[in-house]
Amino acid sequence: MRLDAEKIRRFENEGFLSFETGLSPRQVDEMRGILTRLHNENIGFNEGALFDAMGVDDGAEPKRFPQILHPRSFAPELLESDFFHLARGIAEQLLGDQVRFKADISLMKPAHIGEATPWHQDEAFHDPNFDYREVSFWLALQPTDTTNSCMAYIPGSQKGPVLPHGFPGGDNRIHALDCASSLDVRDAVGCPLSPGGCVIHSQRTVHGAGPNVSDRDRLAYVLIFDLVPTPARVARNFPWRAQQQTARAQRELRWRRRGGLVIHLWRQRTQLRLTNMRALLFDARRALKATLRICLAGRHARGRFRSP
Repeated sequence: MRLDAEKIRRFENEGFLSFETGLSPRQVDEMRGILTRLHNENIGFNEGALFDAMGVDDGAEPKRFPQILHPRSFAPELLESDFFHLARGIAEQLLGDQVRFKADISLMKPAHIGEATPWHQDEAFHDPNFDYREVSFWLALQPTDTTNSCMAYIPGSQKGPVLPHGFPGGDNRIHALDCASSLDVRDAVGCPLSPGGCVIHSQRTVHGAGPNVSDRDRLAYVLIFDLVPTPARVARNFPWRAQQQTARAQRELRWRRRGGLVIHLWRQRTQLRLTNMRALLFDARRALKATLRICLAGRHARGRFRSP
């Protein structure tokens, strides 16, 4: 599948675009089955891959917006799907032939208790020392409308800067971010989808979703493609990134300190592009930064243990 010139123009002007992928009901059911199994079996919780984006994530309460980072790590067949190849082709159309696969995420909104997704920009989660160009593909794995949390976007918001963000309810233990700027959401456009329908958006497009008040869990699968980030042309500061203290991050750090970092790097090996020196240097820098963070955390823990 390729986007025609009119669809590309709409995406560039509005920052999002919905379309039908042409995936068969069987393909959609297979992907839903894989991801449902991962959620039901609590896969990835101890390493910080599975977490509740809208709770304190300590396991004491029902998950209201569980997500799995990199579900391909636990189900590699996801990257063999027609959806992955379709998304990569469209990403190359939008970003060029240097595009790379960045990440995948499974998003679950449980029936009746699934929380609303706060208005936010994806770039607010990123390191402000770099500039980004990325596109996310949000695939519906069942009918999705306002009763079970379809996506909604503010057209043209991708043309502005990253807005100030905070935490839902002011609680920095929550993983989700909430755009703290005053927003006029009256112009927001909802994107109901049929099973196998997809909506794409850029890293700065302001988006959110309502709660799931239906009788069925809402499940979506997200693929993210990007270009190698470049040093920021203008100095920026995202103070919310330093303030956030999530249980997910703590679990991930403990897991990586106990050898999980090696496992993580091994899983990422198939995504390396040996012909792209910029990508290799960027990934090597990230791996070094993660290693230093683990070493510093271990030194801090030993210091606390020795203190009287």
